[in-house]
Amino acid sequence: MIFEVTVPDEWTPGLTLAMQKLMQQAVRTSCPVITCLRPDVTVEQLQDIYQRIEALVQESGLAA
Repeated sequence: MIFEVTVPDEWTPGLTLAMQKLMQQAVRTSCPVITCLRPDVTVEQLQDIYQRIEALVQESGLAA
């Protein structure tokens, strides 16, 4: 399966490559959780959401 992801124009080549590697690792080693967010999400909001999801996965016993 091939995923094609368009990244924002302001992303650096390094950030784009890092995202590619993280996605490859996630798909190869587990089942990634993917969602869409508004483009105006703040770093703090994203961290909060991620921590909540991580806690939910851990508590449910579904962590890889």
